[in-house]
Amino acid sequence: MEGLKREFKKLGTLSLFFFIGFGYILVLMKLFLKEYSINSYVFSKAIIGALIAAKSVAIMDTTPWLNLFARFPRYINVLYKTIIYTLAVVVIGIIENLIHAYRETKILSTAISTFLKSENIYSFTAVILCIAVVFLIYNIFEEIRIYLGKGTLSKLFFGKPSNSNVTH
Repeated sequence: MEGLKREFKKLGTLSLFFFIGFGYILVLMKLFLKEYSINSYVFSKAIIGALIAAKSVAIMDTTPWLNLFARFPRYINVLYKTIIYTLAVVVIGIIENLIHAYRETKILSTAISTFLKSENIYSFTAVILCIAVVFLIYNIFEEIRIYLGKGTLSKLFFGKPSNSNVTH
């Protein structure tokens, strides 16, 4: 039962972090698209993306191949994990876009060509770059959390400062 509680707490924390990060990206996209009178729905995308990312990160973090560089300087581990997570998003995003293009064309080679020639490739690349930054921030904070020890990072941001740390 304790393990289940810990899993839900980790998923909840990860989901909240990714919801804030993805929500920020999607709201920016919505604001940019509004200038061209293009409506987009971002809230559901942010929720679904955050839940998928949270569960994926939770699963991937337990695999030994994701922690190949755990004994190297922390920045290498941060960059490695960021690249792996981002590559996973790229693969899923390409598959999603190809499915949409295939529904329109009904021919795989034409769907690939349509995807590569469309303006969608630029927004896809922009979103991937933004998501990579969210993963980078997550991985940096994760390494800081590991370095400081359990609960210290949470206390730093959510705990009351002690009187000796307050400057006037």
